[in-house]
Amino acid sequence: MKNVMLTIMIAVTLVTGAASAQQVNRPLATEGMQSLQMNTLNVSRVHTRAMRDFLKRDKTASNVDWMIVETGFVAKYTDENNSNCRTVYNNRGDFVYTIRQYYENKMPRDIRHIVKSVYYDYTITLVEEIEETRRPLVYVVHMEDATTLKNVSVCEREMEVMSEYMKSEP
Repeated sequence: MKNVMLTIMIAVTLVTGAASAQQVNRPLATEGMQSLQMNTLNVSRVHTRAMRDFLKRDKTASNVDWMIVETGFVAKYTDENNSNCRTVYNNRGDFVYTIRQYYENKMPRDIRHIVKSVYYDYTITLVEEIEETRRPLVYVVHMEDATTLKNVSVCEREMEVMSEYMKSEP
């Protein structure tokens, strides 16, 4: 039950986080995605500008899977640290954002210190690093303790609670 609640919470956070990080009128919908395999001719449907930018930006990407969505293109892949990543481009092939997901052991020390100095009894279950053009990095840290699930964002050394949920009794 705990794993199901955590999975649902992460999925909701990812969907709402993607919509707020994108800051456009329409959220980047995940339904209707068409997967494009790298070894087929369909990958030619990805905008050239997006493909060039991706190859420069993420030189160590592996297991790349391109998808076409209503508002553009999404590249899902793993990076050199085995982090799960998504890089999003708009219909013109312009970079929108990248989200990297990893665990506490790969978290930058200064960000970990900011979070753990306040929430020292919490276990960090997932970290999402959000990179946007001309904006500072944002870290969304997912945590839990015995009774609470909590998501905080850290940006420019400022921490803010995004959401907090009480765990149900078994």
